[in-house]
Amino acid sequence: MHTAELDLTKKIAAQRAADRQHNEDRAALDATKAQLAAFQSAVDKFAVSTYMGGRTDGMYAILTAASPQQLISKLAVQRVVAVEMADLMTRYRAAADRAVRAEQQSAKSAAEAKTAAEQAAAVRATLQSKQSQLQLQIAVVKSQYQELTPEQRTALADPGPAPPQATLTAAVHGPEALAPGGGAPGDPGPEVSPAEPGDGQGSVAVQAALTQVGSPYAWGGAGPGGFDCSGLVMWAFQQAGIALPHSSQALAHGGQPVALSDLQPGDVLTFYSDASHAGIYIGDGLMVHSSTYGQPVRVVPMTASGPIYNARRY
Repeated sequence: MHTAELDLTKKIAAQRAADRQHNEDRAALDATKAQLAAFQSAVDKFAVSTYMGGRTDGMYAILTAASPQQLISKLAVQRVVAVEMADLMTRYRAAADRAVRAEQQSAKSAAEAKTAAEQAAAVRATLQSKQSQLQLQIAVVKSQYQELTPEQRTALADPGPAPPQATLTAAVHGPEALAPGGGAPGDPGPEVSPAEPGDGQGSVAVQAALTQVGSPYAWGGAGPGGFDCSGLVMWAFQQAGIALPHSSQALAHGGQPVALSDLQPGDVLTFYSDASHAGIYIGDGLMVHSSTYGQPVRVVPMTASGPIYNARRY
């Protein structure tokens, strides 16, 4: 979800840049057309005057001059007119070439703007679909939470020294996942033992993160009242006296690498090929994380957040 939001932001930025470029190209085209129109008017007037008898060649001056002095004057005027018209025609042709290039560039930028808009619309539709799915999941989780007993809610909000497996199972799957005696469905034996906590600071970080279940997602948030994914990890480990970076990519490259088969509560999980999301493993295949807008801090199966990039131990 976070990756989709970043993709949408990039597509919208690309669309705006393409729109700006098209507007600039269109303005350049309009300016070039205005110059071309001005030159066209002058060229038309020259053509009309020439057609109506205002020839600019020397023979015409010789034939029409009444005296040698008038011949000299006419030849001088014709030379000036010829130079000016040559310059005018050069600028006219240059303006015509610029108009053609501006027209081509405007058409190109218009096509790019259209493509960027279509791509942004497609990403937006995908994101809206994901948000709708998440809203449905939120409704399901809220419904399940309403069915929890006061004791289960208390255990979820304040897990104590180690998060009991039965309570976490109820938080994720609903109270119907618990047998009347508090164990797994159909299990007549003793209660399920809690997941083994990690050593020392990792266990403290887990407990700290679980106290924030229900806190809202906040972009850049790293304190009670709102968290993003790496902000929750950073804050939880601060409570254990460990300073971590506020970046999921940095979290993916710190600490010690851990095989997924050797996970312990307190290990940091990162997700997606760009390590754009992070959470804290709490045991029993579960993790606590702050995922995206509209989703509070919550406990989920560690495989529910997307493809796992790696695991690190701090």
